[in-house]
Amino acid sequence: MPYPSRNARQWLDHRRAFFLFLAVFILIVVVYPLLQVGVRSFLVEGGFSLQNYRQVFLQPRNYLALWNSLWVSFLATLLATIIGMLTAFTVQRTDIPWKNTFRVLLVLPLAIPPLFSAMGWVQLVGPVGLLTQAYTGLLGAPTAPWNIYSATGIIFVLAVNNYPFVFITVSGALQRMDSSLEESARTSGAGTWRIMRNITLPLVRPAIYGGALLAFVSSIDNFGIPAVLGMRAQFYVLTTRIYEALTIPNMPLATAMSVLLILIALLSMLAFRRAEGHSGQYAVVGGKSVTPNIICLGRGRGPVTLGLLALIGIIVILPLFALVLTSFLRFWGADLIWDNLTLRHYEAVLQSAGARRGIVNSMILAPAAATILMIVTAMISYLHIKVRYRGAGVLDGLGIIPFALPGSVIGVAMILAWSNPLFGPTLYGTIWILLIAYLMRYMAFGLQSTRATLQQIHNSLEEAAWTSGAGGLRTLKDITLPLLRPGLVAGWVLIFISSFNELTVSVLIWTSGSETIGVWIFLMQDSGFIGRASALAVLCLPVMLILYVLMQWLGRLEEHKMSKKSRSTP
Repeated sequence: MPYPSRNARQWLDHRRAFFLFLAVFILIVVVYPLLQVGVRSFLVEGGFSLQNYRQVFLQPRNYLALWNSLWVSFLATLLATIIGMLTAFTVQRTDIPWKNTFRVLLVLPLAIPPLFSAMGWVQLVGPVGLLTQAYTGLLGAPTAPWNIYSATGIIFVLAVNNYPFVFITVSGALQRMDSSLEESARTSGAGTWRIMRNITLPLVRPAIYGGALLAFVSSIDNFGIPAVLGMRAQFYVLTTRIYEALTIPNMPLATAMSVLLILIALLSMLAFRRAEGHSGQYAVVGGKSVTPNIICLGRGRGPVTLGLLALIGIIVILPLFALVLTSFLRFWGADLIWDNLTLRHYEAVLQSAGARRGIVNSMILAPAAATILMIVTAMISYLHIKVRYRGAGVLDGLGIIPFALPGSVIGVAMILAWSNPLFGPTLYGTIWILLIAYLMRYMAFGLQSTRATLQQIHNSLEEAAWTSGAGGLRTLKDITLPLLRPGLVAGWVLIFISSFNELTVSVLIWTSGSETIGVWIFLMQDSGFIGRASALAVLCLPVMLILYVLMQWLGRLEEHKMSKKSRSTP
């Protein structure tokens, strides 16, 4: 039997086979849909033209939606940054009690879908909301002085939904920052506020910009909040205008606006990166263990703690309470008496074929997307980080791109790519187009999680296995995969939670029979079935909160292991 030539052995190499499989996967899931958006935005009756873009800017409704997206997202990001910075400084740099509890509660909004958050605020401060009724009842006023169905309402809800991005990034920077510069300034006679203004704030500036960038992209990408709070008041942003264009339908207009949304997201990322400056000027995080500089609040400790509790109660707990209470009321705005409490909304939801179909579809799509993505992204990261296979870095870069894309763009890309595809079956109208959309949207989560974990695994462990005679696959099975498991589980949970309550993409590409939980809740809310929408949202909350607690626990377990390892290292 002839021995295979060198070229044949190379083609039989399992690493090459993995790479080719992953390249095809990225091509189908990411590259092909994005090319469709870029090319189709310039196509008019088979020829290249700027007509679609002229249509965007010649209609006042379209460029007004563009302008609304920009200023609403900017103000929401500004407010989110202020809340995130203040809470991060208070928790990390003061001597308030129950810090671990505050850390968990302050990032809780990340586990609550924006649509649920908007519904909670409507039921709290809407025209017949709980606080509105209390205000008008106590003061005898005909109406409350606020209006949640407005641009101000959208800005506020976006801010309280997105401030955890700033809190997480700034908290991490403050925790890792060497406090020797602050100690030197204090020894030189500088006061607390001067040290904060001249030393601490400038050093954590990159973290502030990073969190603000995430909050801005999340705001401009959001559909649920402006749909619930803005469309009723005829206040449109780009995401709701794209949704309206697709319902007409006007695909060329939706495609051109999607490209504009991509440009805004990319330009904002470049602007934030430029504002951050060169990373070297902020390099104060050393390899040695650091002790954060804690400010003793003295008599102010009690009031500051109470203020933080009040803030969490108002922006996190109260909207959830209003959502739960509304799910038990006979009708929205009913008086809070025992006779008005009922379970009929839950019965109606569970008896609804569409709602049951939405639950089943989400229970299929979310674990499928999470499992596929963790397998694929672990293979890409392994080839890139450990094997250093040529071309694997390109696949990693292509997989990260969808993270910067608004969900509306991904929805339009899916319709263009899979309604009349150049190859393969027509997926539009089936549940599988949603699966590909989730794979594209959340691929960056899997890549980030597996890449970070693999970078922490020292090469000497695998080298020791090879020296002992273990082969490549056995080393991968017995050494690398067990060490990679925490990152795989954390990434799986994050993708599951995000896919389970996804709305922005799903609402653009769902069809009869492929509804998801998020779509069904939005449809019931939009149709006036507030109680049923609240009941279905409340039924979903325990699933997300349990997974969120699991993710937090895994994160803390990993931190504990790393801390133990660093203490044992001489």
